[in-house]
Formats: sequence, structure tokens, C-alpha cells
Amino acid sequence: MVETIRISRHHYRGALQKAAEVVRAGGVILYPTDTLYGLGGNALSQKVAERILQIKGSEPNKPMSVTMSDIVMIERYCEVDEWQREVLNKNLPGPFTFLLRTKTEIPVASEGKLGVRIPDYSFAHMLAGIADLPVISTSANPSGKSAPTRFDEVDPKILGSVDLAIDDGVTKYHGPSAVVDLVEKKIIRQGVSGIDLSGR
Repeated sequence: MVETIRISRHHYRGALQKAAEVVRAGGVILYPTDTLYGLGGNALSQKVAERILQIKGSEPNKPMSVTMSDIVMIERYCEVDEWQREVLNKNLPGPFTFLLRTKTEIPVASEGKLGVRIPDYSFAHMLAGIADLPVISTSANPSGKSAPTRFDEVDPKILGSVDLAIDDGVTKYHGPSAVVDLVEKKIIRQGVSGIDLSGR
């Protein structure tokens, strides 16, 4: 039986610390974001990335997005020009995934681009900050199945495959993030909220 922590006002910090410990140790967690419940782990580890794709039944080397703590962390791993920085500052935290060029090789990136998130949900981006690394953020569903927006919607096989599960009931936006390519300057997927691609 996987260890499950139900977030509450009294256990918030403890849940964060425990989740960060599991991520740093190379484990896989199930955790809520602002949009969907996701599978998470060290995005810099090829082994962790492969395990998460296996849990989902996805094809090998499929790209996955990552959660970052803040824009400073994003700029640690990605190239960010002035216009891109303005878009990030205007829309994050929020229900958006932005594709940016990577500065270094990252297992979950594809063709030199990485999908980055700062969810509008403090647990998710604080987790990346405490772990001090980008955390994989891919929907916690078997490939081809609907993604869960509530803890009780998580597939039992998915739940049984992780090292730690974080339960915080229903997600804020109840749907997927928008996906925006800031390199090509185009919207890949319309999500649960509109996106502002203008400057200041």
C-alpha cells in the first residue's frame, strides 16, 4: 500500500518535506497541480523519466513538462529572452506550460525544447524549490485515458506504482494547462485559461 498524505493546514510543510525527500532520492510521487494530478520525480534523471513513462504506458523518450519554483529556476535551465521573460512574468504562476530552449541536456526535453510550468498552486512550485531541481509534471493517467482532476479519480494501478501520493482533493482549474511554444511564438494547446502573449 503506497503511503498517502492528505494535505491539511497542519501537515502542509511535512507533506512538502516528505515529497521533496522522495524526489531527491530518485523516487516517483503522485501530486496535485493547479490543473491535473501529476506524476513527478527528478527531471534530471533519465532513470526516473523512464520509470514514469513506463508507469503511464507511454512510448519511450516521450517529452514531459517540468515544474519549476520560479522564473530564476527556469532561467537556470532554459534560454529566456526579454520578450519571453515578459510573457512568463505576466502569466506565471498559472495554468500554462511554456516551451523554451534548454541550456543543457535534460532527459524529458525534446529537440532542445523543454515545457516549463509554475503552477498556480503553491505546493507544486514550492516542491521544486525545496527539492532544488525541476520536477517532472505529467498527467497521472494511463496513456490514452482521461487525466484525473480529483484524487479519487486516479487509476488504482497508477496509484500503486508510485512511492508517495499527495491528496489535496480537487484541483483548482479542473482541466489541462495551455501549451505555448515561446520559441515558435504559437499556441500548441488551448487550456483552461486564456493566455496573454503581449509584452508589458
